[in-house]
Amino acid sequence: MNIALFILINALIACGMVGTYLYLRKLKNLISYHMGMNISMTLSTVSALSLGALWGVQFPQHAGWVTIIATIVAMLIGMIFGTLVDYQTIVTGISTGMMAGLMAPMIVLHSPDPYLLLSFCIILFFFSLIMLCTSVKV
Repeated sequence: MNIALFILINALIACGMVGTYLYLRKLKNLISYHMGMNISMTLSTVSALSLGALWGVQFPQHAGWVTIIATIVAMLIGMIFGTLVDYQTIVTGISTGMMAGLMAPMIVLHSPDPYLLLSFCIILFFFSLIMLCTSVKV
């Protein structure tokens, strides 16, 4: 994969996460307990899938480090979005990010067509961001 494309996709994912967090933080008082759990679990899972897949395709020779870093980043994302509600939501986001972060790079690294799977994971990531942002007001 081209390094410029790799950096661009990472930047888009980071901007999507920051934009989603800022939007949801404005609507913090509308987020119920169950919705907060769904937000932290969904975002930690899809971020682990997309980042683990992206980094696994870019650095297949460093599969162990990719798995460790994707897991830590997904746990942090689950923790950050869990802070929108309460402590139990933080724990749920961390544990979900842990499980998805351990699995995501391995899925892409053992796939016969990793670019197709990577494309699907990134589309799923942005679809989840849009879905969660629109579902808070519903």
